[in-house]
Amino acid sequence: MKKEIEIVVRDGENEYSCRVCRPDIATLSRVNKLGKTDEVLAAVELLKGCWLGGDECLKTDPYLLMAVVSKMGVLQEGVVAEIKNS
Repeated sequence: MKKEIEIVVRDGENEYSCRVCRPDIATLSRVNKLGKTDEVLAAVELLKGCWLGGDECLKTDPYLLMAVVSKMGVLQEGVVAEIKNS
C-alpha cells in the first residue's frame, strides 16, 4: 500500500493543498543524483515524482514548492529497520 498524505500550505490569507505519496525507486534515484549538484532541482523532481493532485501553484511557485517539500519527510515516519541475529 502506498502511503499518502495531504499537505496544506498557507501564504498570507491564501491556502493551498496537495496530496503526495512515497516516491518510487526511480524517483529516489533521480532525486539522489540531482541532490548532489542542485538541491532545488532535486526538490522539484521529488514533488513531481510524488504528486497525486492538488493546487498546481504548489508545483510552480518556488516558495510554495519548497514549503511542500519540507513537509514530505513525514512520509518516512514509521519506517524502521533493524538487524536481528539468528
